[in-house]
Amino acid sequence: MDHRTSAWPIPSDRFGSPGVILMSSDRDRLLILSSIPVFTEGLVWAAGLSNRECWVMSDEIAPPSWDRLPHVLGVEPMSRQELEAVDESLLESVIRACAVREIGIVVAADTRSNRLVHRLVDRLPPTVEPFPMCSEGLFERLYDKGSFAELLVDLEIPRPKTAIVSSEAEVRAIELSPPYILKPCQGESGDGIITVASTQELHAEVTRRARIGDVPLVVQELIPGEDIDLSVLADHGRCIAWTIQQNEGTGQKRFVLNDQVLALGKRIIEGTGYHGVAHFDMRIDHRNGEILVIEANPRFWGTLSYSVWSGVNFLDLGIRMMRGEDLTSVFREVECVCPYLGVTRGSIVRDLLGGWPVPKNLSAPQKRAWRFHHRRGSGASRASALAWIARVNRPHRSLPMSSARAAVGRWLLR
Repeated sequence: MDHRTSAWPIPSDRFGSPGVILMSSDRDRLLILSSIPVFTEGLVWAAGLSNRECWVMSDEIAPPSWDRLPHVLGVEPMSRQELEAVDESLLESVIRACAVREIGIVVAADTRSNRLVHRLVDRLPPTVEPFPMCSEGLFERLYDKGSFAELLVDLEIPRPKTAIVSSEAEVRAIELSPPYILKPCQGESGDGIITVASTQELHAEVTRRARIGDVPLVVQELIPGEDIDLSVLADHGRCIAWTIQQNEGTGQKRFVLNDQVLALGKRIIEGTGYHGVAHFDMRIDHRNGEILVIEANPRFWGTLSYSVWSGVNFLDLGIRMMRGEDLTSVFREVECVCPYLGVTRGSIVRDLLGGWPVPKNLSAPQKRAWRFHHRRGSGASRASALAWIARVNRPHRSLPMSSARAAVGRWLLR
């Protein structure tokens, strides 16, 4: 019996009456809340690889390919505007969904969803738990780039030279050398972040943003070097799982071992008593080899799929942590190169021909992830086809749209 439902096109009543026979109640059944599609895809994939059913409320601009995966019981569109407003009707919709769909765990993917769950946490049914997350106050302190820069000073953790400005007069007082990185204190996914080559350009840009109220702003010296990121799962101030990644050209990710990066992350986690998942952006200064902490993302991250592929499923580990399991026998540090998991013309052709062959040099968890992600007719294969054809995925928005591609897309998604 097929227990899944498809909520596309949008049903008239959000979650409404069940109308279907659901699988038996499972305290690990997930409700994933997300306003960013790439975050949604990573969590859906992580849920499938850990054999957990899920419902999804997500901001999708087209029918997502992953809604056909057998562990996805249903998809309900939810706009970013709804999340930002966090009105009472949305709160009631999520609470009703938890009861009707027999949800055990609510998982917040991005910043907007985390803020929603913080509002919900005291109103959830007694059988529903939020995925591990830090307090609302700490979340906002880490998310705000200005207050996080001040926290790094308090913890004596190295960071780029930084100033927080709201006017041209404050820009004149800063003692930083160009080029600069200018970014809003509030924002994610690179929104509003620009490189400024000169002090004159910095004055002009700050003045412009001040006129429209887009202040305060963070100004940092641009560090010559390369990015290195740390993803962690923490249990009340103790790091219990992590991956360290760098870009490896053409969209690949290299997972490395780096004691200095891990030590910096642990100092932040321990110094704040952090609980849940987080992703820290760092940079290796090529002038002296020093590692500087740039930003904190106190939530899941856009490259979660790559961490899962490497063999570290943060969603699964977080749920195991909730259940009191000892993760020392489950978690292992990883050192590998993950191939590009996004859209290519080759992935579409190979999917139509029967799917991707599994490389021979992968670990057992990586082989399982590869088969799940690349098997024909599901996961990334359909996502790749839809993204290329319907231009819904960022890497290929520049590709021209045509009625022929749209027709092929509809056929692939039958």
